[in-house]
Amino acid sequence: MDASAHKRRRVIFHFLLGIGLPSVLLGYLAFRGIRNDVALLERARLHEHNAIAHKITESIDDRISALEKGLLDAIPNQQASRGDAVALDSLQRLKSQETLIEEVFSFDHGEQIRFPLARLLFLPEGRTAPSAPGPRPAGLLLGQRQEFQERLYQEALASYQQAFALAASYELKGEALNAIARVQKKAQLFRDAIESYEALAQDYADLRMAGGTASGLAARLELATLYATIHDPNRAVQTLIHLYEDLIDAKWMLEKTEYEFFAREIERMIDESLLRDASVQSLENTYRRLKSEERRRRASTERLLTFQANAAPSLSARVPRAPEEAGSKPSRYVLDFGRYTYLVSLLSEKGSGEPVGRIWGLLFDAGHLQADLLQPRIRQCIGSEPIPWIITGGDGQALLKSGDSAAGPLTVRANFAGNFPPWSLELHQPGGHLVETLLTSRRSVYLWVFVLLTGILIFGLTLTIRIVTHELALGKMKSDFVSTVSHEFKSPLTSIRQLAEMLQAGRVPSEERRQRYYDVLVEQSKRLSVLVDNILDFAKMEEGKRAFDFVIMDVGSLLEEIVSAMQQQVRHEGFTIQASIAAPLPAISADRAALTRAITNLIDNAIKYSAGAKEVHVRGFVERRDLVVAVQDFGVGIRSEDLGRVFERFYRGGDELTRAVKGSGLGLTLVKQIVEAHHGSVHVESEPGRGSTFSIRFPLGSTQVK
Repeated sequence: MDASAHKRRRVIFHFLLGIGLPSVLLGYLAFRGIRNDVALLERARLHEHNAIAHKITESIDDRISALEKGLLDAIPNQQASRGDAVALDSLQRLKSQETLIEEVFSFDHGEQIRFPLARLLFLPEGRTAPSAPGPRPAGLLLGQRQEFQERLYQEALASYQQAFALAASYELKGEALNAIARVQKKAQLFRDAIESYEALAQDYADLRMAGGTASGLAARLELATLYATIHDPNRAVQTLIHLYEDLIDAKWMLEKTEYEFFAREIERMIDESLLRDASVQSLENTYRRLKSEERRRRASTERLLTFQANAAPSLSARVPRAPEEAGSKPSRYVLDFGRYTYLVSLLSEKGSGEPVGRIWGLLFDAGHLQADLLQPRIRQCIGSEPIPWIITGGDGQALLKSGDSAAGPLTVRANFAGNFPPWSLELHQPGGHLVETLLTSRRSVYLWVFVLLTGILIFGLTLTIRIVTHELALGKMKSDFVSTVSHEFKSPLTSIRQLAEMLQAGRVPSEERRQRYYDVLVEQSKRLSVLVDNILDFAKMEEGKRAFDFVIMDVGSLLEEIVSAMQQQVRHEGFTIQASIAAPLPAISADRAALTRAITNLIDNAIKYSAGAKEVHVRGFVERRDLVVAVQDFGVGIRSEDLGRVFERFYRGGDELTRAVKGSGLGLTLVKQIVEAHHGSVHVESEPGRGSTFSIRFPLGSTQVK
C-alpha cells in the first residue's frame, strides 16, 4: 500500500471515529425517538378515530330514533277509528317530510300487512275479483246476438241505443254505451265511435265492466287507436301519454297482469308512432320521462309487495302481545326476502291496557339513508381531516367510500347500534406512510434531528474525502514538481559544469568549438534564468505580491522581438518559428515583462510538444473587439479530458509521450494568471496528433486597454 492511500485511510478512520460514531449514536437515539413518536401518533389517531366512529354511529341512531318517535306520535290511538283521516294525514306528512322513510305499514293482529299511504302501481293477483254480472235487459241481449252472431251492425247499434235509453242503473248505462262505441267502430263510423268513447271515458271512468276491466281505461286506449285510424297522430300520442300518466298515478287499481297488459300496449303504440310520424317527436322527452318514472314506481311496488307477501310470518314471532310491552322501545329488524333487504322498525299502537291488535312500522330507504344521512354525517364529523372511510355491507362489499384519498391500514371498524342498519363503518389511515404525516406533526423534532445528523454525516464524510483526495493529489503534484524542477536544474547545470571544466582545462581544440561552447553556456544560463523567474513569479502571484507596471506598448513589435529571440535559441535544433502580425495592431496598456513571459511560455510550450513537426506559428490580429495573440503548434496535441485542466498548477496530463517532456507544470498556470491580471482570457483548441492552438485575448476598450 502506498503512502497516499495509507494517509487517506487514516484520515477517514479518524473522521469516522471522531464524527461518524457520535453521529451514529445520536442518530440511533433520534430513531428511537421517532419510533416512540410514531407510537404516540398511532395511539392518538386510534383514540381520535374511535371518537369519530362513536359520534357517527350515535348520530345515526339518534336520527332513526327521532323518526320512530315521529311515527309513534302520528299513529292513531286504539280507541280511534281505524280510518281516522286526521291520523292518516299525520302519517302522510311524516312520510312526505322524511326521505329516509320508504313506507309506513300496519300489521293487523299479526296476520296482514297493509300500506295505508302507498301508491302501488298494481295489486297482487286475485285481489280484484270481477263482480258477477246481473240480469241483462232484452235490448242488450238482442244487440249482442245481432253483433256477434248475425254481424248486423246497424241493427245491433239500434238495439244498444234503445237499451241505453231504457237502462235504469249506472252500470247498465255504461255497459250499453261501451257496446254502442264498439259497434260504431266495427261499422267504421269512426267519428261517432270517438264521441261515444269520450263520453264513456268521462262519465263512466271508474265503472268495472264484465271481466273487471275499468271502462275508462279501455275507452281511452280505444280512443288512441281511433285517432291513429283517422290519421291524427298528435292526438293519438297525446291521448296515450295522458293515459300513461294516469296509469302510473294508479288511477285504477289493477292486478299485476292487467297492469302489465295496458302498460306494454301503451308503450308499444307510442314507440310505433314515434318511429312512424316525425310530427310527434316533440312528445318524446315527456314519454321518456314517464317511462323512467314507471320503472322506478314498478321497482318500488314489487319491493313492497314482496315484503307484504313474505314478512307477516317473520314479524308475527317478534311483535309484543302483552299490554305492558305495547308502546315500549321500538324493535328493529333486518329482513331478507329474495333479492330485497328491508330495514324495519316496529312500534305498537298507543293503547289503554287492552291487548295489542295493530302494530305500526317503518320501512327505511337504504339508498336515502346512505346518501342523505350517513354520507353527510360522516363528512361533518370528519371535517377537514384527510381520513379515508368505507361503509361495508354484511358481505364485506363496499357500499360507500371516500373518494378523495387512498385508504391506508385500517384503524377502526364500528357497527351501528343494534346492527341497524347492518353495515360497518371503517376508518383508515391516510394512504401516505405514517412518517409522511409525522413530518408535519408538532412532535417531528426527532425526525428532523435524525435527518439533520444523517445529512451532516454524509456531507462531512464526502467533504473530507474530497479534501483529502485533493490534498493528496496536490501533494503528489508538488512532489512531482520538485522532482521535475530538480531535474530541470540539474540538466543545464551539468552541461554548464562540463563545458566550463573543458574550457578551464584548455581541452577545446579550436576557436570555433570554443565559441559554440560559449553559446551553449549562455543558452543554458538563460534556461536556468527563465526557470527561476517562472518559479519566483508564480510564488509572488500565488501570494498576491506580484506588482505589474502597466505602460502603453506596441504588441506587434513585442511579438517580433520575442519570436526573433526564440528563433535564435532553437535554430540549432531545426525549429522554425513564423510570425504573422496584422499591421497595425492597436497599442494596449500592459506590463511588458509579464506579457513577454506569458508569450514566451506559450512558444516554449509549443516547442516542447511539437514532436517531429518542428514548426510553430505566432499570430497577432484583431477579432471583433479583442486583440488576439495565438501560438499554434502541429505536435502531439491534448486529449479532450485534459483540456479543462491544462492551466491547473502542477498538472501534466496526457499519455506517456507528453509526460516524458521536461517541464515544471507551472508555465501555463503562469500564463493564465498574467493574462487574467491584464483583464484578458486564454483559450486552447487542440486535437490529439494534430497540434494545439493557445489564444490570448485582450478586450479593447477596457480600462486596462488603450
